[in-house]
Amino acid sequence: MLNKKNHTGYKKVLAGILYITILLIVQSQDAAGQQTVTLGKYWFVMYRNGENRRIDSAARKKLDQEHIAFIINLRKTGNIITGGAFTDGGAWNGFEIYHADTKEEVIKITDRDPLVLAGIFSYEIHPWVTLKGTVTFD
Repeated sequence: MLNKKNHTGYKKVLAGILYITILLIVQSQDAAGQQTVTLGKYWFVMYRNGENRRIDSAARKKLDQEHIAFIINLRKTGNIITGGAFTDGGAWNGFEIYHADTKEEVIKITDRDPLVLAGIFSYEIHPWVTLKGTVTFD
């Protein structure tokens, strides 16, 4: 019979096995036929409600358009890989996945976002690692 302590250990073992299995499935071969795994290092930026939420609708519409243009430009330059808005009206507004060398670089870029500058959005940044070439979007 599994008690809570053993059940937690069991879950950890299964999670480890699943992780190793996924690694084995997505591995590729280099020129010499050796198995390789390449990790991509990115930055996950979560936008949340800022302190300046009260703004008239015309000003907000203008800022939203500027924000979208800002994000599109960052995607064109390769600074942002993907992201999007949450539509449930909660405290989290959306996210972007940045391709940058340092957190400071991400801060410098994100601080130029029109919705951040206006105080409508605030944000937090987390380092994010994933297997390169495994995340794709249409």
